[in-house]
Formats: sequence, C-alpha cells, structure tokens
Amino acid sequence: MTATALTDRWVAVARAIAQINQSAERALAESHGLCASAFEIMDVMAREDGWIRAGELSSRATRSQPQVSRLLAQMVSAGYAERRPCATDRRGFDVQLTPAGRELFSQSVATMETVLREVAESSAEVRDAMGLNATDQ
Repeated sequence: MTATALTDRWVAVARAIAQINQSAERALAESHGLCASAFEIMDVMAREDGWIRAGELSSRATRSQPQVSRLLAQMVSAGYAERRPCATDRRGFDVQLTPAGRELFSQSVATMETVLREVAESSAEVRDAMGLNATDQ
C-alpha cells in the first residue's frame, strides 16, 4: 500500500467508527441510560471472573484514567459496580460489576448487537471496516 492508500484506509475506518459510535451513543442512552464509554468499561469488567484493578480498566479500555474514574464513580453510585481498597496497594482500588450491573450490561449487549447490525446493513463503509460481507450480518 502507498502512503495515500493507508491514509485513505485510516479515514474510512475513522468514519465507520464515528457512524457506529453515534448510533451506539443514542441507542444506549435511550434504552439503558449508558454512554458508549460506560458500555466499554462494563465490557472489560464483565470479562473478568471477579475483581479487577481500576487502573487496569483504562489500559484495557480505550479511555483515559480520569474518564474511567469518573464513570466508575457514577456506576458505583447507581449500584452497577462496587469497589474496595486494593489488598496489595493501598493507593488503588479494585472494582467489579454488581448483579444489577451484569444484568444491565447483558441487556445493553443485545442493544449493541442490534445497532451494529443496523449500521452495517446501511453502510458499506462500516461493513468494510468491520470486515463483513453484505451477507455476514
């Protein structure tokens, strides 16, 4: 690929991500009161069998440490996550989803699947960026 082809590909991927994020933000907010960032953080926590270091969340998610901290505080206040001091490092803390948080995340996954299917159906650019054929959805 030439430098121009790589740049063109990057722009196409960025546009596809923007299309997906716009639809996801709207659907998650309307259906579950979540933003896409909270969904992503919940996804990381849901993949854990138990507690996870809060600092680990920002390295696994595409969010900054301050954004993760803010969203975690909101999730804890809403009863979707719980936190405890880290046993090995008193400066940090561990977090996990509560049963209510796991249920909300489960419901929001179904919403995301619908959003992704709909956006992929309506956009060849999204299908291409996701590596899907028109028949893959």
